[in-house]
Amino acid sequence: MLEVAEFILEQSLASVRVISFQQSAMKETADDEIQAAIDQANLGSGVLVMTDVGGASPCNYATRLRSSADVAVVSGLNLAMLIRVWNYRHKPVRQLVNLAIEGAVRDIREFTT
Repeated sequence: MLEVAEFILEQSLASVRVISFQQSAMKETADDEIQAAIDQANLGSGVLVMTDVGGASPCNYATRLRSSADVAVVSGLNLAMLIRVWNYRHKPVRQLVNLAIEGAVRDIREFTT
């Protein structure tokens, strides 16, 4: 998904941290790996963690590790959400949460003939 976003935006999203979550392998290292990514990404203005499915292990780990009010977790990640958040990445975290959800939902539609 990150590569597709980079292609669409025609720019590198190198500052986006991606953690590939493998259930069996992550149990011992997930907390440390997620916390390290949050710490690296937090340049003082907060961090938005986006996960695929709410209630699944990646979301649960990230939610448990929220260290302060400037770290937010949003589930339901899709390409529209990622692109929207990237385009508004300089906004405050609380505003990014709303923009992420709005972007993801706005892109969900049914196409009929």
